[in-house]
Amino acid sequence: MTDLINSYTHSCLLVRQRIAELTAQRRELLGRGDSRRARELDLDRRIRILYEEHGELQQIISHLSSYRRDRDCEQA
Repeated sequence: MTDLINSYTHSCLLVRQRIAELTAQRRELLGRGDSRRARELDLDRRIRILYEEHGELQQIISHLSSYRRDRDCEQA
């Protein structure tokens, strides 16, 4: 169970890193006045999807952690 939680936590970290990368890319393009390129890359949609995925990962981690705590209490 701990390995599974750690795996989801690692995935959550990777998603956050990707959000930061895409946000920086979007900011750079818009700063140069290249909003057309930002639209072509569909950055807003991609960032929004990653935020949704991040939220889902956090929910899964929360549920798994809660389950593990409950199971540990039952065994004690």
